[in-house]
Amino acid sequence: MSNIFGSLKTIYGQPWTVKSVRKFNDEEKATVLSASVVSSQYGNSVCFVMKAGGVGYIPCSNDSSLPVGSPVDLDKAEIVTLGRQGEADIERIKC
Repeated sequence: MSNIFGSLKTIYGQPWTVKSVRKFNDEEKATVLSASVVSSQYGNSVCFVMKAGGVGYIPCSNDSSLPVGSPVDLDKAEIVTLGRQGEADIERIKC
């Protein structure tokens, strides 16, 4: 007899775990004009102003310490990839 729970793809309430942490690479840094911490709906995010025009937002990690309005140094910031069972990986910026 098989276990019914063995086939579940998503188990709700599981914590996100760190899968990897890395620095911004040269190509990524070269595309950004500026980056700063902004307030967003679910906490702080990094607002990236792109050299080619437009802006992009990536949420800050829970252990980020820069306050809203601070510039983000891409040579010091890190990209944290988080994962949990049954869900796509997400990325956060530690700054």
